[in-house]
Amino acid sequence: MTVSGAGRAWLLDDIVRVVLSWDEDPALAVRRLDVVLRRATPHELIRIESGYRSRRHGLGALGPDALAGDPAPGDATAERDDATAERHGTAVAALMSFDRSGYLREAGVARLAVTEDPFAIPFLLLRLNDPVEQVRVLAQGTVAARLGPEHVELLVRLLPLIDGLRGRGRAGRVLTAVEDLLHRAGTDALWRGARSDDPLVRGSCLRWLTRTDPVAAVGAAFTTRDPALWQWAARTATSSRLTPAEQDALLPLLEGSSSPHIRLRALRTRARSLRGEAHVRRAVLDPDARIRYLARATLYARGHKDLAPQVYRDALAPASVPDATAIGALGGLADLGGACDVPRILDFTAHPRARVRAEAWRALSILDPREVARRADRLAADPSSKVRRHLPGPRAQ
Repeated sequence: MTVSGAGRAWLLDDIVRVVLSWDEDPALAVRRLDVVLRRATPHELIRIESGYRSRRHGLGALGPDALAGDPAPGDATAERDDATAERHGTAVAALMSFDRSGYLREAGVARLAVTEDPFAIPFLLLRLNDPVEQVRVLAQGTVAARLGPEHVELLVRLLPLIDGLRGRGRAGRVLTAVEDLLHRAGTDALWRGARSDDPLVRGSCLRWLTRTDPVAAVGAAFTTRDPALWQWAARTATSSRLTPAEQDALLPLLEGSSSPHIRLRALRTRARSLRGEAHVRRAVLDPDARIRYLARATLYARGHKDLAPQVYRDALAPASVPDATAIGALGGLADLGGACDVPRILDFTAHPRARVRAEAWRALSILDPREVARRADRLAADPSSKVRRHLPGPRAQ
């Protein structure tokens, strides 16, 4: 049988295959179930829980007897030690806790409640808001009883799941206790989690750490290679919940970002504060046109009406100009320059960096298209397609 579904966790398909094969070889099926569930991440468990109930297949036909973790008596493959039987029985209980049947969920949670295996904790957390009161109360009591400092490391690994439970009703009291424990005894564990290889755990830990140390948490987010975390960090750094001092400490990180969207967000924050005028002036030379425009508009509104285009001419005057500055200044002259700027722009059409050459040819095509036409053969011979696209007419490729 082929099990598919757009957007579903591939682990869910594995679980359904295990359930369908249960009657053929219960011993093999329970071993496979144990492997599949134990390799699932907290985020994947949330997807499995929501997807499993929508399937027509489940363990309902087996009933609570399946919790023994052993196949039918007399099976030649049934000889296992007690520890293995306990482990496999716990895996069956975990899957039962996802079932559509409240009777089976209660049986599964009851088994999970008496095991010491930390594997049971995420499944108990997912039952904190169960619609059946007996199941919900049993799960909440079990989780509450295990909320000690010795469980902090485990809770940190489960933060993506805990965060996913926040929007659910009926689980608030226990989740509040989890949050209190993490705030009281979890700072070191959260910082270790912030260095995790799992991007979901890393992101959840950094979001939690912003509550107590937003500057350090946002700074740590920008040291990762995760663009989603950068965007979150940028939103956090420009939030009104931060103090001006905290924002002043974080905005340079945004302004140094490779993302124009993040730099633009930083500039908007600077534009709302009179303290950031020096940064707004620097943004006039940003390589991104939207940032340059906002910076000029901000300065113009503050009465500085004599800065452009002279600021761009001054930036290009030295014999050696940084690449980013050259791109910003050439782009600014394309907007505001004149014929007098053509000679200096021509110097940059031979620049070793393709992006600088492309910006120079673009500015030239706006300020003096005839100069581009006269040098069309040279432009056509440029090795970069980003530069050649500024060829006039059908010769551009």
